[in-house]
Amino acid sequence: MIGLFFAVGCKKDDPKGPIEGTGDVDYPIEIPYTEYSLAASCQWANLAYDNKVIIINSYEEWQQYVVCPNKGTSEIDFSKQTLLLANGAASGGISEITVTSLQQLAPNEYALELEILLDDSAVAEERWVIALIVEKAKEESTVELNFTEYPIEIPFTEYSIYWAFYGNGHPIYLPCWQNLNHHYGPDYVLGGSRIDIINSYEELGHYLICPEDYPEVDFSRHTLILASGQTTSSPLSEIFDIAFLKNSTTQYTMKATFYQGPYTYGEFWHIAILTPKLEDGATVTFDKNTL
Repeated sequence: MIGLFFAVGCKKDDPKGPIEGTGDVDYPIEIPYTEYSLAASCQWANLAYDNKVIIINSYEEWQQYVVCPNKGTSEIDFSKQTLLLANGAASGGISEITVTSLQQLAPNEYALELEILLDDSAVAEERWVIALIVEKAKEESTVELNFTEYPIEIPFTEYSIYWAFYGNGHPIYLPCWQNLNHHYGPDYVLGGSRIDIINSYEELGHYLICPEDYPEVDFSRHTLILASGQTTSSPLSEIFDIAFLKNSTTQYTMKATFYQGPYTYGEFWHIAILTPKLEDGATVTFDKNTL
């Protein structure tokens, strides 16, 4: 199955010019680009889908890779512009492709970076194309293609904290997170959830009610992700198949499956995991499956 994808056009900042007084260029520089797509009646042809970038500098070269009725037109001014035609094959079905960077590394050297988000389909391979118009590049230029396929499964450890409450001489172990629903009750609509990203002991203290010391966390190397919410039915007998996935440079998803009973009142729940330190500006969403 061949899928054709085109970059969502995004104008980058103007590249840096020569350093004043030296005539030298401060590499690397970001290269402006414009998305390019074929007319609906045309399609790409003669591509190897070998994860490389083809540099097209003329209408004659463009015709080698395009099949169009009535020959078609490129609508590219090849006297001033070059078409970069990146093409490859992903290891599964594709949900989205994003251009994250197009840089000039040297006078005739460029680098294109992509992020490919795979979907949950059973497709073993899907071909893709990204086409970008840039200012005229020399014939001898080369473009290095780098891409990362997401999602990536991130390792984690569960972070459980209980404290003993003694009733009638017998210890009753209560989760330290149980007070969350009192502090944040309005956020917990029936079936709803929230994610809190914790990166310090000061932040951790806002979410706990334990009278004892907290289990040690090296927040210089780890982030604590706290998912919490309310089920749509009870009893909540089990939470399993917990996974933590990276979907792009700064976007993550925590997944879990819930086994719930037949009663129509909700029950509060919490999941806490320790992961490698997340990037600044990282976001996490929660994906719940209920059985």
